[in-house]
Amino acid sequence: MGKKKNKNKVAGAVKTAAKTEKKLANKLKKHLANVGEEDITKVIADIEREELQRSTATEKILPGPPTTRAFVSLTSHPTNNELIFFGGEFHNGQTTQVYNDLLIFNMEKRIWRQVKAPGAPPPRSGHQAVATPANKGELWIFGGEFTSPTETQFHHYKDLWCFSLTEKKWEKVSAPNGPCARSGHRMVLCDQFIIVFGGYHDDGRSCRYFNDLYTFCLKTRTWSLVVAKGHNPDPRSGCLLLPASNDTLIIYGGFSRVRDGRAERTFTHTDMFRLYGRGAYRGAYRCRAYVFGGVADKEETEEEIRGEVTDELLMLDLESCRWHDVNMRTDRSGADSTPSQPQPQPGTTKDDITVVTDEVFTMRLGGGREQPARHEARHEARHEARQPAPRRAGPCARMSAAMAIQRSVLYVYGGLLERGDKQFYLGDMYSLDLRKLNGWKTIIEQPSLPDWHGSDSDSDSDSEDEKTESGSKSDDSDSGDEDKMETH
Repeated sequence: MGKKKNKNKVAGAVKTAAKTEKKLANKLKKHLANVGEEDITKVIADIEREELQRSTATEKILPGPPTTRAFVSLTSHPTNNELIFFGGEFHNGQTTQVYNDLLIFNMEKRIWRQVKAPGAPPPRSGHQAVATPANKGELWIFGGEFTSPTETQFHHYKDLWCFSLTEKKWEKVSAPNGPCARSGHRMVLCDQFIIVFGGYHDDGRSCRYFNDLYTFCLKTRTWSLVVAKGHNPDPRSGCLLLPASNDTLIIYGGFSRVRDGRAERTFTHTDMFRLYGRGAYRGAYRCRAYVFGGVADKEETEEEIRGEVTDELLMLDLESCRWHDVNMRTDRSGADSTPSQPQPQPGTTKDDITVVTDEVFTMRLGGGREQPARHEARHEARHEARQPAPRRAGPCARMSAAMAIQRSVLYVYGGLLERGDKQFYLGDMYSLDLRKLNGWKTIIEQPSLPDWHGSDSDSDSDSEDEKTESGSKSDDSDSGDEDKMETH
């Protein structure tokens, strides 16, 4: 007779895993008691309960810009010439603060309004938001994460929220069969559908990346998992997700961690996919998209990786899937009154600039069909590329900048500035008229960088760099009124 299988083997493994989980939970409980922190699940439940007790919506004008933050959602208002900020986080090397405030910036009056409405979502960062003019204007938010002050505990959300911009009221939308909890995903609005792709979930012990694609119908309020044919993109977060021509979606780049034997290494994706939607994505097409900044990991040795940050502004032609530099009129001496045309890059990708890592940037679609660049412009651009690049106005190199386009004007807010092992959170803001391309305008000046309270393994020489590159490059600070432009 053959050897009998041990029927209790699987049950024993389950018991062992349960014991391990219990030990880790007890260990975490003791640690939280030592640092004076409550369980993160209880904290979130208490916040939701407090928000529900709010009876009426209130608005107040802020005396100045919002507090510095990153991983915030920046969304174009669907009907007004305004921008909508929600959430975000701030970290000073020692503690983390996560926000759930809703802020509205009026570009014409240059004022910030804080809106507090009943039943607001709990604090989060790394979420995604879209706005629709339906029902007199709605803001939809999905997912994100909450981090305890000591970064001991992490919680990823899988909730969906709707904010009525006219009634000033939040609604937590209950819809089964949606995406699991995650942050670092990408979300776009296509006609009557919200589309969610990718992201990651990290509970502090393990990290999982996703490559699933979901649609949420605004009419029926139902989720659907999209099963596409062909080779699917690998799991990733921080990628680009763009509605494009011919009823398609474009997915590009992203970041993930992959197993290499027993070790784990970071991986930056540089591939691009086009998904055909069969009518599902009609009505969302724009022919241009814009990207600012970002970071790519560069291997210096087998054990050392250096992050390379850029301040490049690039345009992606959504028909040809080709990248182009965006050149300012002020970048060229003797420029005539016509805006300079973006200069095409060879090939379909530009890995040294456009590769992205997790939560590097947020992209919003622009308008306007690209015109063919003249031979003289291409020749001049190549000539100037050989010359030392002058220090120009606008945001400095950074990652995780929030971006939005409203009425043909591109807005860039904040982001992260790396100095050795330090990551400083920026709170500056700039605008660029995409029709005129006549230079960046400063909306919020970057104040002095905040003190860093984390472990300081960098030399004192870094402090001098921090003073000279604390957010903006030397600029003309053109803060005059901007022309009102309609989206192409």
